[in-house]
Amino acid sequence: MICHMPFLVGAGNLTEGEMLPGSLALASFFDLPLIKFSCVQSPNSVFKSLPKNDALFHLTGDSAVSFPDGGNWLESLGAWRKPIILMVLPTSSGEIPGLAAAYFSLAKSLFVPVIGMVQLGGVWDANQRSLDGLPWCGCISDEFKRLNNHDFDPNASTDPFIVGENIKRRMILMGLKD
Repeated sequence: MICHMPFLVGAGNLTEGEMLPGSLALASFFDLPLIKFSCVQSPNSVFKSLPKNDALFHLTGDSAVSFPDGGNWLESLGAWRKPIILMVLPTSSGEIPGLAAAYFSLAKSLFVPVIGMVQLGGVWDANQRSLDGLPWCGCISDEFKRLNNHDFDPNASTDPFIVGENIKRRMILMGLKD
């Protein structure tokens, strides 16, 4: 089976706390370990150390910040052809910030295989999301994020399942999974 599991990358400088519940939900859906990395680590060292078995990779920090010697994480993800899922945090008013579209455009310009985008919390407005032309896979709701132990509870929300199925479909279409 061909399977290239993605890096979960924040659109902007998302914190561990903002990203982790959504990352755990997706890891639970795919029944894979979640391996965490930070944008302060060297991408080349990280890529060389990736396990041979499938896992989901959680990248904390701002992937577009340049390293002192040049380049950045997004550029490296593109060079190594590592697929990503962009995790997006809505504003306090519930709107999707322009940062989401900017990160998507930057990733595409750097030849990063973008599987799709996931909204982390807030109110999901499917009509509005369809108007922005971005490859949305859905929303992992605040309801899921409030679970105390971050374990997937299918009775709490179907959002991780819906998002996971959308991601799987996109991965199949991109030839990343059969």
